[in-house]
Amino acid sequence: MSLSERLFAQTTNTAALTPDIVITGIEGKVEVVRAGAQTWDPAYTNQVLHAGDRVRVPERGRVTLLLSDKSVERFGELSDFTIEPPAAAGKQSGFSLLRGLLYFFHRGKPGDIQIRTRTAGAAVRGTEFNLEVEESGRTVLTMLDGDVELSNDAGQISLTSGEQGIAEPGKPPTKTAVINTINVIQWALYYPAVLDLDELSLSQEEQ
Repeated sequence: MSLSERLFAQTTNTAALTPDIVITGIEGKVEVVRAGAQTWDPAYTNQVLHAGDRVRVPERGRVTLLLSDKSVERFGELSDFTIEPPAAAGKQSGFSLLRGLLYFFHRGKPGDIQIRTRTAGAAVRGTEFNLEVEESGRTVLTMLDGDVELSNDAGQISLTSGEQGIAEPGKPPTKTAVINTINVIQWALYYPAVLDLDELSLSQEEQ
């Protein structure tokens, strides 16, 4: 077998072992750059994502993903994230969230998922949580149902349902109780429709 054939086989086997992540919903001009590529391409519904793929969401945009265990992940406007390989065999793919909003929901038994941001790492076991990463790198994780270990170089905390953890650059994570969960996840439950005039085929007179 030639070198190119061996490399192709290795790539194919790695992809086959990585759980599928499928784009099920798009709002706005969401873009994807494949692992190792340099060009951003428009994302599309039913597109399969693999480890190393990076996705960015525009202002007033959103993208919804379906994982192989049927859990749903919604990323809000201005989100920028990368698909990470599973931490172990049989586990879900993880995510590296550079900035933006992530809402995770799973109807079945609690799932295990690993998430990294610029200021923290989170090992989550649960069915519902919300994660926000601000431009400054400040990370806010709200655990609605389940538990999580939130850590960085300065320390580590454990969160359970109804608790919120905050990680900032150079500081150990802190936690507090969540007063109103609906306010935290309202962005994921309701999103106004966005009309992009560039996507309409209008005549000069109609414009």
